[in-house]
Amino acid sequence: MKSSRLEAAHLIESSNRAIATWTVDQHYCKDNTIEERYGANGRRMWNQEVVSRIAHLAEAVALDREKIFISNALWSKTAFIARELNSADLTENLNCMVSVLIEQLPKAISDLTTPIIVHAVETLLNNQECVVSPMSIAGTSRDLARMYLMHLLRRDRAEAERFVSDLSKNGLTFSQICEGIFALAMLEIGHMWHIQEASIADEHYCTNATQQILEVLRSKTPRKASNGYLMVAASVGGDMHDLGIRILSAIYETEGWNVEFLGANTPAQEIANSIAPQSFRGGADLLALSATTSLRIRTVQEVIASVRASPNGKLIPILVGGQPFQHIHDLWQVVGANAQSPTASASLEIALQLVIDSHLKKPKDRRID
Repeated sequence: MKSSRLEAAHLIESSNRAIATWTVDQHYCKDNTIEERYGANGRRMWNQEVVSRIAHLAEAVALDREKIFISNALWSKTAFIARELNSADLTENLNCMVSVLIEQLPKAISDLTTPIIVHAVETLLNNQECVVSPMSIAGTSRDLARMYLMHLLRRDRAEAERFVSDLSKNGLTFSQICEGIFALAMLEIGHMWHIQEASIADEHYCTNATQQILEVLRSKTPRKASNGYLMVAASVGGDMHDLGIRILSAIYETEGWNVEFLGANTPAQEIANSIAPQSFRGGADLLALSATTSLRIRTVQEVIASVRASPNGKLIPILVGGQPFQHIHDLWQVVGANAQSPTASASLEIALQLVIDSHLKKPKDRRID
């Protein structure tokens, strides 16, 4: 069944643009008001929307997790509402997609896709809130994160850095600042961009400023005694975001781990090579992988398969994290990891236990000084 799902996903992907064109054509034929309402660039906008949605559909089919597609549909509905567009157009477009897939693809494939899309339509019709602001959570952390983000949106990195420094002096730990201030603020700026309350420039500035402030704070934070273990951390190929895995790496380092942070968009083979023993150190004890979007989940799966096939990767514990793994709680098992990381601090204990257990299965210890 797994291979048939992968074959179906590949066929959906290879037909993506054609399916998108047919879906938009059918939508425009069924609704004679849509061309006037969306204007000259309407078809192009809808084609881009549908191409992205079909990519999420392929991922959902391949991994047998319909929530990948449904979450993307909810995400789109939030954007429609923010842009004062009629979300009924979105559900009608999904209905057109069902028809096109039944008409154009083999029945074995449309039998997989139809229930997913129908469930997405039902969810859109029954869900009023869609994607809510990360700042909707209650508590002190939310208020502090909002103040931090306010400084950045005013382009005042120096004041944001002073604000964080004061929090540290007043007793907030490094991990509390990273997870309660940095991570929450970055989730919020992403949400603000999505609902057109922030620009791409705002998001890029806030992310880059936070990376700089994170490094300043890390350099001032005392490091616990080394536990002798090495973690290699990376965002997988195609994922250009690395702030989450950067935060995890910084927290692990202050907690006494040796960390090699490879950054964003790291090819699978480079990751597999990086866990191997080098002339200047032993092999890695833990691998941490990040995927920030649902379209990178299969890439994580492929990286893990590549690592497991390598001479040094059969037993290494693998920790995964990122938004998709937060929303679909068993996804870490689907991709073949040993655990997921809801937050860096929450994963420390399980990561240490995984490493200890893995060493018991190995012929020799790979601890490093």
